Amino acid sequence: MDIYFADLTHSRHTCNSVPYGIAMVAAYAMERIGEKVAVALFKSPEELAQRLAEQEPGMVCFASYIWNTELSLEFARRIKARYPSCITVFGGPNYPLDFAAREALLRSRPEVDFFIYREGEASFVGLYDALNRFSFDAVLLKASRELIPGCNYVHEEQLLEGEQLPLFAQLDLLPSPYLAGLCDKFLSHGHTAIIQSVRGCPFSCSFCQEGDDYYNPVRRFSLERTKAELRHIGKIATTQKLYIADSNFGMYSEDIEVAVELAAVQKEYGWPKFVDCISGKNDKTRVLQTAAAISGGQFSAAIQSSDETVLANINRQNVSIEEIMATATDMELFQTHSFSEIIVALPGDSTAAHFKSACDLIDAGIHVVRSHQLIMLPGAELSSAASRKKFDMQTRFRVMHNTVNHYTLFEESFYAPEIDEICVAHNTMSFQDYLHCRCFDLSVEIFYNNGIFYELHALLKGLGIQLSVFIRRLHDRVNDNPTLAELFAGFLEDTQELWNTREELQAFLAQPGVMARYYAGELGRNEQLAYKAQALFDCMTELVCFTHDVAADVVGRAGFLSAEVADYLAELRRFDLLRKTAVMSDDGVRYGSFHYDFATLLTSGFRGAPWGNRLPAARRFKFFRDDCQAGFVKEMQKFLAGGLHGYAAIISANPKIREYFRRVAAAIDSN
Repeated sequence: MDIYFADLTHSRHTCNSVPYGIAMVAAYAMERIGEKVAVALFKSPEELAQRLAEQEPGMVCFASYIWNTELSLEFARRIKARYPSCITVFGGPNYPLDFAAREALLRSRPEVDFFIYREGEASFVGLYDALNRFSFDAVLLKASRELIPGCNYVHEEQLLEGEQLPLFAQLDLLPSPYLAGLCDKFLSHGHTAIIQSVRGCPFSCSFCQEGDDYYNPVRRFSLERTKAELRHIGKIATTQKLYIADSNFGMYSEDIEVAVELAAVQKEYGWPKFVDCISGKNDKTRVLQTAAAISGGQFSAAIQSSDETVLANINRQNVSIEEIMATATDMELFQTHSFSEIIVALPGDSTAAHFKSACDLIDAGIHVVRSHQLIMLPGAELSSAASRKKFDMQTRFRVMHNTVNHYTLFEESFYAPEIDEICVAHNTMSFQDYLHCRCFDLSVEIFYNNGIFYELHALLKGLGIQLSVFIRRLHDRVNDNPTLAELFAGFLEDTQELWNTREELQAFLAQPGVMARYYAGELGRNEQLAYKAQALFDCMTELVCFTHDVAADVVGRAGFLSAEVADYLAELRRFDLLRKTAVMSDDGVRYGSFHYDFATLLTSGFRGAPWGNRLPAARRFKFFRDDCQAGFVKEMQKFLAGGLHGYAAIISANPKIREYFRRVAAAIDSN
């Protein structure tokens, strides 16, 4: 029997990783079932469509996540229409906790024959064995009303579900999809590798699908297996990024051994250059040891909120915020990039609490403080009817960006946009408060994240001024600048591209021409990235002048605006204008004369007092693009014509914004 496993990714979406979850299920099925099945894995909708047009499989199994469920359902509907005897199986976290909600969901989706609930490897093999007893006739199996462990299905409008299988205690009983060769084609075609050394999370955060008690036991793959996987990937991978999928990497002593092995792989294979992970929450020493071992690591110190009431409401009060922030500060010692996330509109949140959460992380030295909206994940406790009622949660619906694309299956064209449900108000936050928080988040994106103005940040920190004071002052005054006021007004309008119900949004999408507007990027943009990019690409001169004006004001209010500081700020403003404006235009070499050795300051990361780099006489500096930057600008020109949608694509694909700015060197010529 041909069995297809599909973890589909929308054509223009950025989730370009190895399909690790379905690969784990497929590897276990191959080991347990053997030569009775031929397994194929798919990420690309186009590749799956082509294979389906060529032959009928016995089963198609879809991974169900918030970013691909509608796409998978559209495929399943057409598969069942063309091949009625083909069995469709879904599994994954995008599935409700409540029995009644699961029943209603599957009743509304007749194209789904079976849903594998929770850990999938053993449950899928059990489903295969049950189908085998009924000659792979799904109708007969359902009519028997047999309860299949770990499996849900609907018969005669009633949900039937088998008992929950115990978790695998010894994870090495699950074969490695990497060592079985199932992921080789993805690694060699540019997909980002994912490894997992641990399953489970000891925390109970109610906004997260892993917060349920089912996922609390923490189990580990052997170090030998993880070592073998890393070396296998290092030989094949064509991209330089690795994502470690552990929920708390660095929190356990064994993680240090994994980090040491990863460092050895980096040295031997030159891979990976970038490591992304969710770092451990409560063991600063181990997290720092792990960070010290790995080159190019980005450690995420996600706190979601620093407000004690919010943390208690989401069952996260057992996480030490102070420990996370101390860890982030010490990451500077290893020059390791740090990243943190907060969520707006969590239960108990308010404008003051949300602003404080962002400011706490800024003052802790986190390099990127990104705010997300609260998505009502079906598999999380916070999405339950009880939680919604308890906190009087008000939600709206939106189209997930980059999920409106043309697809064709069996010569029928269609769209399959994904729809998010997000919380926009509750009993401690009004909708207007929510909008205010969203605007503040844009200020953090523009004025703080990625260090666009890190030269000013270094000066303020050196003077003992908290960066959060600077960012809040910038935010409070943004409407003083007409250009930036217009930009923020556009962002606010896009932020309110929301519908009261899923049905209202679906009716809007059904109107003539609406899908084309989404496809063209007129609607459904990632507004936070789009308007940040617009500020950089269209408004940089105004942005530099405004930011420097506010910096001088903040320094003056703190009593530090001496003649020496004012002189340095004036020269730094000219330096920024020469280096950072018109980053997407090919306008040749620029020159400027300065009394500060800005080339040396750049090399040092502007560490230390700048007065030590004051020159005895003005020196001329050259501002230029190297070959790599020139190639980047040329490559990005194709996106600029797409307006805000194209701008967001540039930032999304190339988040290291400081690399956009011109290089600086002392000018050799005397002119």
